[in-house]
Amino acid sequence: MATIISSILISNPVLANENSQARVNVTIEGVSGRSETNVRNRLSIYTYHQQAAPGISRLRYLHEMAYRDIRAALTPYGYYKFEVDSSLELIDDVWQAHYRITLGPAITIANIDIQFSGDGSNDSAFPSLVTRLNIRPNAQLLHADYERAKSRIRSLAAERGYYRARFVKQELRIDLESYTANILLELDTGPRFRFGRITFSEGHLDNDVMERFVNFEEGDYINSNELLELQLGLSDSDYFNRVEVQPLWQEADDEYRVPVEIDYEPILRTNYQTGIGYGTDTGARVRFDLNRRWVNSRGHRFNSQIQLSEILSSVAGSYIIPGRSPQTDQYAIRGLWTDEDTGNTQSERVSLGISWQTQLNRTQRILALDWLNERDRLDGERRDSSFLLPSAQWTRVHTENRLNISDGFRIALTLRGAAENAFSDADFAQATLSGKIVHRMSDRWRLLSRGEAGSSLSSSFDKIPTSLRFYAGGDTSIRGYSYRSVGPRNELDEVTGARHLLTGSLEVDYEFRPNWRFAVFVDSGNAFDDIAEPMKTGAGFGFRWQSPIGPIRIDLAHAFSDPGDSIRLHLTIGPDL
Repeated sequence: MATIISSILISNPVLANENSQARVNVTIEGVSGRSETNVRNRLSIYTYHQQAAPGISRLRYLHEMAYRDIRAALTPYGYYKFEVDSSLELIDDVWQAHYRITLGPAITIANIDIQFSGDGSNDSAFPSLVTRLNIRPNAQLLHADYERAKSRIRSLAAERGYYRARFVKQELRIDLESYTANILLELDTGPRFRFGRITFSEGHLDNDVMERFVNFEEGDYINSNELLELQLGLSDSDYFNRVEVQPLWQEADDEYRVPVEIDYEPILRTNYQTGIGYGTDTGARVRFDLNRRWVNSRGHRFNSQIQLSEILSSVAGSYIIPGRSPQTDQYAIRGLWTDEDTGNTQSERVSLGISWQTQLNRTQRILALDWLNERDRLDGERRDSSFLLPSAQWTRVHTENRLNISDGFRIALTLRGAAENAFSDADFAQATLSGKIVHRMSDRWRLLSRGEAGSSLSSSFDKIPTSLRFYAGGDTSIRGYSYRSVGPRNELDEVTGARHLLTGSLEVDYEFRPNWRFAVFVDSGNAFDDIAEPMKTGAGFGFRWQSPIGPIRIDLAHAFSDPGDSIRLHLTIGPDL
């Protein structure tokens, strides 16, 4: 099929006068978007756009090659029919190179024939992938989609253990007479490989502990995702300084079993951390952590933490035993002492307990049993209460990068309770549901929304200690109000804590320069005993800095209800989810 070739016109060549001051100006008409961008990138003469002109012979050559360059730029987008009207003129010491492109219809895909031979011919994963590819009959041909389809097929073969997979046919046939494209792909998957013997280098953990990290068995089909998850699970476990998971493809036997070698080096056994900080909810604080990353060859750990601050001081320790899958499952024996004085509430408490943490698909579950003894001051009187509290918590976090989040969400549900006839001072049940969503609206704009709802049931709520009641206000609750200042008050104007909680927040931020954002927000909610209580609202603006340790937020907020502040500073450090 013939394609119309544009004429080439050079007006006022002035060949005898090569003006060293002449510049080149290139204009392109008739295309837009990605096609225009590709034309500019492919057009050789465009290299000199707004630059000093090369020699006349060179300039004429580049102009004559323009049609070829434009064709190379447009065919990847399916445009095999087009016309180009071009001109090159010297006007007032400027070489004006002009290209007017008239696009014909884009070529469409007529037939797609994708076949699989070898062991993968009966693997349902390949036909399933084919239905999800971006190439479709009657759709516009985009060469990038064709190449992407081949890449996805190759990636799936590698992921599922077809180590020797190769295309024996990969044809994109362009029929200019019928003006259609036909795609023919045939992948010979070859044999499907299996996991062979799994070996570990000598190290600080027993082999049976290391084996519990491995979620596949010898003889299972190789899956690269399982190898990646193993690598990440070992790396994130905090047992190792270096981990390498290597399938030894060259050592595969006649049954296509591939040995897997896991080589590692232990991390420093004891880790100390100290820090000085400030938060508007805690005031100035000093913190000291001691982590014994492994106590013995069974992988047991010990963690401890001491924090001293103006508002909250605490000492915590936990002895952790790895479970069936050490990267996700663990048992803990834990203890905690805290002394808290917010100005609205005063309490000292000691808790001892055990917990079991495990991973359910993408959700983390923690089952726990804690004994709590708390001494607090309420209504001008000192109280001493004890509770045995079973609890269950489910948490799911979905995001690619916890420290710098573009899109993602977190949702958590906590249930806990106590019974008077089971070593507790009162019957008690409580549920708390919280969540947060981060959504990128464009390259620079994000929308952040969070909410929390909680409810308590008890026929003797006056016996419930302050730590088991609900409060609102503070950096992560309702900004514009001080920490735990929102809730029912007694005759002494003390915040007594509430049976129920409902808070929400809506925030928009804008990245005005790399790693810096400006945000505006509105928060609303209350901690209440009666649903008829009005909501408290605060609003304001702030700045975020994406530091190496995570976001640092500085907010100025105004409260619109008592007992809030006209202007209150909030400072928080930590991930968005």
